[in-house]
Amino acid sequence: MPERRRAFTLIELLVVIAIIGVLVALLLPAVQAAREAARRIQCTNNLKQFGLSLHNYHSANNCFPSSDIFLVNNKPCSGVGFGNQCQNTPWFILMLPYIEQQTLANAFNYSVGAEGTLQLGFPFAYVVNSTVITTKIASFQCPSDSVQTFSMASLAAATGIGGIPPINLSKGNYAINWGNTDFGQGVVSSYFPASVHLQAPFGLTSTGPTFVTIASVTDGTSNTHFLSEVLQGASDDIRGTVWTDNPGAGSYMTRFTPNGYIDYVPKYQPWASSVSAGALVGNNMDNLPSFGASAPGTSPASAAGVGGLCDSQPAQRLPCYNQGQSGGEFSGARSRHPGGVNALLGDGSVRFFKDSINALTWVQLGSISGGEVISSDSY
Repeated sequence: MPERRRAFTLIELLVVIAIIGVLVALLLPAVQAAREAARRIQCTNNLKQFGLSLHNYHSANNCFPSSDIFLVNNKPCSGVGFGNQCQNTPWFILMLPYIEQQTLANAFNYSVGAEGTLQLGFPFAYVVNSTVITTKIASFQCPSDSVQTFSMASLAAATGIGGIPPINLSKGNYAINWGNTDFGQGVVSSYFPASVHLQAPFGLTSTGPTFVTIASVTDGTSNTHFLSEVLQGASDDIRGTVWTDNPGAGSYMTRFTPNGYIDYVPKYQPWASSVSAGALVGNNMDNLPSFGASAPGTSPASAAGVGGLCDSQPAQRLPCYNQGQSGGEFSGARSRHPGGVNALLGDGSVRFFKDSINALTWVQLGSISGGEVISSDSY
């Protein structure tokens, strides 16, 4: 008699496929979690390197790097802010020699600065220093976020400014702590009086940048966050553009909790009574710079008559508002890590701060001399 050949029945095959599908469904989240854990470790290591660099800078210069180099009393410089013909060289440039980027530091023209004077309505320094500002620096990239650039062509389309060269500025994911109010910090085109601003590790005054030393951090360097993470916006969005210190680009404010968009200002005194309700328009989104009036952000960033630098993408956790008052800008610390952000403390250690941290605790941890008593179990 002929030999019978055994084979899988259709039902058996379907059962096997179903089992494999279940196993894949069970394993895939674990694999993704493991990959994200590795990415988060890389972000932590990047911040630790910045911690070492900050302290090496302090050892060499007896202070931490200036948040912004500008010459407000030298004509035609008219004040802090993009397009005011100031140098506006951010802290990040000063850190280049201390993060093994001496070649880039040597290539940067410090006399012109990050922005310099205007030529045909455009900051000429972007051309002079194009080699530096178009270079992507690996240690400034968090692998949890996607790598983007800032397109000057997009800026030309949104603002109508002519003569802008077609260069793409590199972006990064780490920014400095600018305090609890707004970009003006109560002294330069700010919505707030200076009395409600808690001094942060970085910032400015009406005559120049703030210089902070270890001795001036009376709250303790282990109780103050200096750097944290930000997200890289689209090519027509300023967020992540580390070559400027604007909110969302090279700085963040503590009035939003990590990854949060609920502004604490209307909720707590004395801040609640210090700002008019009209100043809080768009307070549930990042308030980013513009070249015109205030208006909600668009996608792409082409709001007529506004000249926005923000591409509003709520689905990507990047809603934004074009803030017409340059000192009134503010943005929070943000990351793609589930549940929180990494932040560098002044002592060089890195902590993971949860999104659920109490708003006032986050503000208090952002001040250098507020004198607050903060329990270690509150964050």
